[in-house]
Amino acid sequence: MEQHLPAFLWPLQSQAALGCFAAKDIVVIYVAIPENIERDAARQSLRLAITEMLVAAFNCPAQKIRITSVIAKGVHAFVAERELFISMSYETGIAIAAISTKNQNGIDILRLVPEIEWKDLAQLYLGKQKTLEILATPLPNQYRLFAKYWTQLESTFKSDRSTLTEYENQISAANSHIFTDTELFSLHVPDAYVASLALSAGA
Repeated sequence: MEQHLPAFLWPLQSQAALGCFAAKDIVVIYVAIPENIERDAARQSLRLAITEMLVAAFNCPAQKIRITSVIAKGVHAFVAERELFISMSYETGIAIAAISTKNQNGIDILRLVPEIEWKDLAQLYLGKQKTLEILATPLPNQYRLFAKYWTQLESTFKSDRSTLTEYENQISAANSHIFTDTELFSLHVPDAYVASLALSAGA
C-alpha cells in the first residue's frame, strides 16, 4: 500500500506543520519562490523557513540553531546539542525540505511542466518493468508516473547520502541495501509537482 505524507506551505501552514512534527517526529515544509530566483537565494529562503520552524518547535532563540552541510554526510541541524536530519530539494518555483528527529532522509521534487524526455531515462534507471508500467498508463498520466518513480529513486539515494550519477554500476546488487533499508512516501505537494520522501531505517 502506498504511503503518503502532507507537505506544509511555510509560513501559511505553520501551525499544522508544527503539529505534525510534534506527533510524528518528522515534517515536510516548502516555500514558494520566484521562478527566476538563483539557487543560492532559494536555499537561503528554505534555510530561513527551517530555522523559523525549529525556533517555534523547540521554543528556543535562533542563535541556538545551527544548520550544517557536509559532503557525503548531508544536511543536519543542531538545536543546542540535539541533532536533526534534513534533506532539501529545489525546483522552479518551489523549495522543499524534510526535517526528522530520528531518521536520515532524502527528499526529491520534480516539476511536471515542461516535460523532460523521460523514456531513455526510465529504461536506463528505472528498469524494464517500471518502464512498461509507465507506457501502459494513459498518455496524459505517463509523465506523472515517471516523475513519481524518478523522485523515489533520487530520494532513496539521498537518504543514503549517495548521489545518483552514472547508471551502469549504481543500480545494482551492490546497492540493494539502499532500497531495502528505506521507507518511501509520496508527498502531497501542489499539482504542478511530484515529490517523494525516503526514510532510512538504518539511521
